[in-house]
Amino acid sequence: MTGDGMMSLPTAWRPGHTADAADAADAHVRYQAVVETDPGTEPAVLLAVHVKVLGMLSEDRRFRTAVRLDDGRESELRVDLRRVRTWRELTAALTPPAGGPAPEAGEATPGSPDSPDTPDTPDSPDTVLFDTAAATDPGPSGRYGLVVTARKGDRLRLSADGRVLSRTAFDRLTELYRCALRTAAADPDGDVRAACLPDAERRAVLERWSSGGSAERGPGTVLDLFQEQARRSPDAPAVRCPGTVIGYRELDERSDRVAALLAARGAGPELPVGVSLRSGPDLLPALLGVWKTGAPYLPLDVSLPAARLHTMAASARCRQVLTDAAHLPLWEGVAGVETLVPDAAPPAGRPPAGGPAVRPGPGSPAYVMYTSGSTGRPKGVLVHHAGLVNYIWWTAENYASRGTGGSPFFTSIGFDLGVPSLFTPLVTGQTVDLLPDPLDPADLGALLAAGSPYSFVKCTPGHLNMLSLELTPRQAHDLAGLVIAGGDAFTGELARRWLDLAGPGGTAVATEYGPTEITVGNSGEVVDDPDPHGLIPLGRPIPHTTMYVLDELLEPVPAGVPGEVCVGGDGVAYGYLGEPARTAERFLPDPYGAPGSRLYRTGDRAAWTDSGDLEFLGRTDHQLKIRGYRVEAGEVRQALRRIPGVADAVVAAVGRPARLAAFLVAADPAPESAPDPARVRARLSRELPDYMVPSDVVVVDALPLTANGKVDRGALQALLPGRAGRGGGPAPRPSPSGAGAGAGDRDVRDAPDTRDISKPRETGERSTVNENPAEHDASSSEPLHQVVLNHEEQYSLWPADREPPPGWRAEGFTGTRQDCLTRISEVWRDLRPLSVRRTTGS
Repeated sequence: MTGDGMMSLPTAWRPGHTADAADAADAHVRYQAVVETDPGTEPAVLLAVHVKVLGMLSEDRRFRTAVRLDDGRESELRVDLRRVRTWRELTAALTPPAGGPAPEAGEATPGSPDSPDTPDTPDSPDTVLFDTAAATDPGPSGRYGLVVTARKGDRLRLSADGRVLSRTAFDRLTELYRCALRTAAADPDGDVRAACLPDAERRAVLERWSSGGSAERGPGTVLDLFQEQARRSPDAPAVRCPGTVIGYRELDERSDRVAALLAARGAGPELPVGVSLRSGPDLLPALLGVWKTGAPYLPLDVSLPAARLHTMAASARCRQVLTDAAHLPLWEGVAGVETLVPDAAPPAGRPPAGGPAVRPGPGSPAYVMYTSGSTGRPKGVLVHHAGLVNYIWWTAENYASRGTGGSPFFTSIGFDLGVPSLFTPLVTGQTVDLLPDPLDPADLGALLAAGSPYSFVKCTPGHLNMLSLELTPRQAHDLAGLVIAGGDAFTGELARRWLDLAGPGGTAVATEYGPTEITVGNSGEVVDDPDPHGLIPLGRPIPHTTMYVLDELLEPVPAGVPGEVCVGGDGVAYGYLGEPARTAERFLPDPYGAPGSRLYRTGDRAAWTDSGDLEFLGRTDHQLKIRGYRVEAGEVRQALRRIPGVADAVVAAVGRPARLAAFLVAADPAPESAPDPARVRARLSRELPDYMVPSDVVVVDALPLTANGKVDRGALQALLPGRAGRGGGPAPRPSPSGAGAGAGDRDVRDAPDTRDISKPRETGERSTVNENPAEHDASSSEPLHQVVLNHEEQYSLWPADREPPPGWRAEGFTGTRQDCLTRISEVWRDLRPLSVRRTTGS
């Protein structure tokens, strides 16, 4: 057992889900070197090796293991690997006192979770040093997944159930025992917390798979590269936006004027300058102009609440804010902030301003990007020019090289997903296409099709899903050289669907991964043949960066074992502006890099595959515990996606006590084709332990998205039974009667021909949730948000706590279901309950 939960062998080490149950695997590992080192402590040393190996397979370093000693006693040994430093200390902690009980021994009751309940072995009792169940993961026989027996003489015996441990994984596990035995014998005073990996695997996880290598590039910043392009092609179009085209020379001159304006007001190196502008002709001159003063820019999205903008500006010690006349009221009365409105054209008779007085260097800060913080207060990530230019070089070589049409920009300036769309075209002589701001999501597909072909389109998987539903095959084929999906989990099913839509020779698809703290993106690759039943791997590190999977002590974990993604190299940001404590917590010295280099702990969980791909498993702070077991939502999600008929899935822990809930998107939208929850659970039970099988299975038409295109988990919670009030069980089905509503305006909850996202999707007469009311949480009383997904009708929305004005109708929601979800996700930021009614005759 680990900590207060049961330990299981890594899920990735199980046989494939289509594999037949294999026979038990056995191996013997010699330990003669350990006996020669200290024969008197032979049993405890072997047990220390055993516990160490288990520690490398689990993220919890606290262990309770049941052992059967040579005198027939069955005892429970407890050890905390975080509190021991050397092999000698661990051995001492596991050495029973002479004639007494084992340290911290506890009686084990047969049949209980603490009972070893090991299978009988042919070994005679007087030859057995100890007999321990290493991992309790019983199959149908009730036996343990792995049993380790230490025999007097010179060997350990490992026995594994082939139904829970593949032969390849068993062989790797055997090598881990051999490596740990050699390490313990070679240096009893060595650090027991250090990873004991075979040399080949250590080289793979710390060098071959984790390093992006190097690339020959010229010196300078993104600003330098842009100005080189402006000199090389001054009349080429640099920026295109509705009604305006700006050439490279004009963009350079406009940014000079912005720099002169800022410098005259005291702007300079280190202190951020706010940019509070919509996407339009003033945006890029402002960003480049800030850089020409040596200052970093601070994006202040005008769509955010004023209070949040003011908090960000104050936290960054921002003294100047560039804005336009329309948004000056946002900054009225804000102490210590001067608002400046840049002129689009120079005054008559005055020549353009000269170049920048201060030229930023690679170590200068480039921008401050605020992200949400776990404390509820946004934190500002300070990114430097060296990291930015390294990333932009990579996107120029891998994205912009796919064509000559530049890239569209259609996201918030405060969301770093759009950084390559803003700057990569400008360093390659291409065009930045600024789409209208604000942008109606329903118009995105048509606008992109009209502006194509692009070199590349950077978006979220949510955006890509919308495009896959909106665009025709010809439009998808001609959209761009490459479309990149990043910022959220990217399913193989979506990648496959896009490739099928675009067709041979059409727009290729790629993945990109990277938190804001490592400068936009740290890894990525083109997806050629995606597995439709899983997630797309995170991709390979870009040049001059590294990406490791480490444990809590920054030691590498074996392939297949979950750990935390830690990123090193040129892209690691300076830290959180003005927050040294939070910076020290996440930005650490890199134990595997050059002296002085740093490592960022992402909080993302992943595991290496045997082929060197990095599979995303979720967040460290989204780790779930179900019935005392630790559960990785990402593992369950991947298992769900492998089920035929399931296009996508999200897993969450809900209720008190916690239970797993799964939200599925069917591959076929027809109601009769929806996955049967009972069969889904039965399929999972064949692949996963029972505590990883969701109690609730809810089928929805589509996963709701936030304004940034990520899955809206809060909205999903509203789909569960009992969320509208007290009491469990499945949510009520729509009434077949239209009573109580007028012919022209009837409540959608009474409409038999509509589906409401606030209720589970129905399949015939069977609800798509677990029908056992005892397993549902009855304590929730959150308001139920009524949202309609039938795109063939039009609907009006208003707060349910008041009636709409007579004759009032909102703009109808028309288009695909995904379009409806995207629009409605913005409404969900208002926590009031909504009433949704069908509008007819519009």
